[in-house]
Amino acid sequence: MNQRAIPPHFTPEQRAFLACATTTPAHIFLRATAGAGKTTTLLEAAWQLGQNGVYFAYNKHAVADLQPRLPRQVRARTLHAHGLGLLKSQTGGLDLVRDKGRQVAARVMRGARAPLYVAARAWDIAREETLVNLTLSDAERLSARTDWRGHPRELLDLIPAMHEAGDCLWQDARSADYTDMLWLPVRHGYGQHRLRLALVDEAQDLTPLRQQFVQHLLGLPDSADPGRLIFVGDSDQSIYLWAGADPAALSRLKAAVDAVELPLSVSFRCPREVVRYARAYSSFIQPAPQALPGVIEHVSAETVTYERGDTVLCRTNAPLIRLALELMTRRVSVSVVGRDLEVRLREALTAALPAHGTFCNDAVTELARAYLAPLDEPLGTRIAEGDRVARQQRTELYDLARCLRYLAWVVSRASGEGTLESALALLKELCQEDADADVILASVHRAKGKEWPRVTILYPELMPLAQGDEAEERAVQFVAVTRAQQVLRFAYGKEAWAKQEFVKPGELPETQGGPSLTPSPSNGRPRPAKVARKPEPCPAPRTTRPAGEAGTLLGGSSMLAREAVRERLMALAEEDRALVRVWALTGLQALSTTRESLVAVHEDHLLVYEQAATLARMAQPVGNGRGVPICVFESPLARVQFARKIRVGKSMVRLKLGEQDLRFDLGSGELVGAQGPLSTFILPGALEAL
Repeated sequence: MNQRAIPPHFTPEQRAFLACATTTPAHIFLRATAGAGKTTTLLEAAWQLGQNGVYFAYNKHAVADLQPRLPRQVRARTLHAHGLGLLKSQTGGLDLVRDKGRQVAARVMRGARAPLYVAARAWDIAREETLVNLTLSDAERLSARTDWRGHPRELLDLIPAMHEAGDCLWQDARSADYTDMLWLPVRHGYGQHRLRLALVDEAQDLTPLRQQFVQHLLGLPDSADPGRLIFVGDSDQSIYLWAGADPAALSRLKAAVDAVELPLSVSFRCPREVVRYARAYSSFIQPAPQALPGVIEHVSAETVTYERGDTVLCRTNAPLIRLALELMTRRVSVSVVGRDLEVRLREALTAALPAHGTFCNDAVTELARAYLAPLDEPLGTRIAEGDRVARQQRTELYDLARCLRYLAWVVSRASGEGTLESALALLKELCQEDADADVILASVHRAKGKEWPRVTILYPELMPLAQGDEAEERAVQFVAVTRAQQVLRFAYGKEAWAKQEFVKPGELPETQGGPSLTPSPSNGRPRPAKVARKPEPCPAPRTTRPAGEAGTLLGGSSMLAREAVRERLMALAEEDRALVRVWALTGLQALSTTRESLVAVHEDHLLVYEQAATLARMAQPVGNGRGVPICVFESPLARVQFARKIRVGKSMVRLKLGEQDLRFDLGSGELVGAQGPLSTFILPGALEAL
């Protein structure tokens, strides 16, 4: 037994866990909230136990950080690296392939109707869920998740046949893929009951296969003298259900090994006010007794500024890409976190943009739609049949298409033309891994396990996603809020800010935070605390609503995919012109009241707003540029002409254009009495100057 002293600052909860670990043989589940020091606590257990074992971390970056901090007899590894080592121990050579699923499908499905990649995807999911002999319910679920075109009953025979074919490829050619690193050891008994101690971090994200692999290594549950399992996790941070994580992973694993559950509920990362907001999503988290109040700010995304050291998080990637592009124009260095995002965007740009020659700026939207359409169609079919996974996939697809459009717009905006090469170069610049960048931008999923002094949550109104899993979306919100160490800002979009629809905090427990801490060395004086700032009142902007039938979206004769309509409205909602933007936001609000996959819309109204937006962006100035610039639609184009200012009142401005006496609403810049979006308006920049 190791005689190392327990760190003096450890809380009673941490000490209770270490006492259980060192004085009993029990398997232990340590439920640890965000910022509770779970890694430090689990590392200390490795030292106190003093026996050989493996610390299983979630990714290779965590492994590199952990190994120098562990005792010599405990090795840090990922589950897949450990499984790969077992496979290599079985053979002198190993052929790691990415497309083994297709190879297996090709062997089994000669002349079958379904595409090979669909069968490969079904096989991947079946292995990750440890499905060997499927029930009809299993087959129906696999069919829905993979867009299987045949009858679900076909999978009852297909999946076992693919398991056999996969085994043959392993036995004959030593061919294995990523999933095989865990699947093959479990299936063939490699490394069974060889491990005496497993310390598992982030256990809430374990798929059924990963859970079974760990138990297999320890000889659980049937061996007479199994190894010991100590695992740490928090179901309130389970944000990878879409990737196959078991929604009941922790409770299922706890029951399977009959583990003792112990708490780690005090967050040392988050100040008191941040914990209060976090408790809206998890009643388990508590503030440390000495926690400072911290700073909470509610700000408008349009006017908020960013400084060196800021981190911006968002539920989706497109707003991050757009903000990163804007910051770059201001010579602010940025780093968009996520190697996988860069890979997916590179593939999307390559598929959507011409490989040779140039593309026009005004063709970007159509290029993005052409890329989207064939990928969206099968998802629409699955969504219509109630497939929740397809809903999530569609959200990600539309988010990717918006990112693609932003990049293509930027590289073609100055000259009117762009190239694939320039778009890829811009993407590489955005996504370079630069820890010293002025501003870090990341999706909430990419921020998991990280922390920063100042965190801004961009467009918190995007959470929760309506089409997401309720428990997972709640966990996403909890993870987002708990990344902040000092300052947490919520930066709202135009509509939410105008309505003052702010994120609400939870309630702190009456008995503050549990265990007392031994104070760290100091001069004995309390550190100065910042007080949470209250938002300044923001009056709703005055805008002119489109009149008559031109203002309606829903209720027409065109049946369109709801998500396709939403994507088109989201693009319009980003326009500078208030009339177009408000019409799109009104349409989005109306669209949010229905969950039907197909909606009846007035597509002619939608098209005329899209036409107005496109023409306005392409409008070229006429004349010498003196006076107030206004956009005049002259079929088939729009022109920027310059009008003479006559009078500016409290709510109206009067301009003279040639012989025309024109009156515009001072709040929106729209022509008084205008009918629809193809009417003259004052350019937004000029309106602000008035």
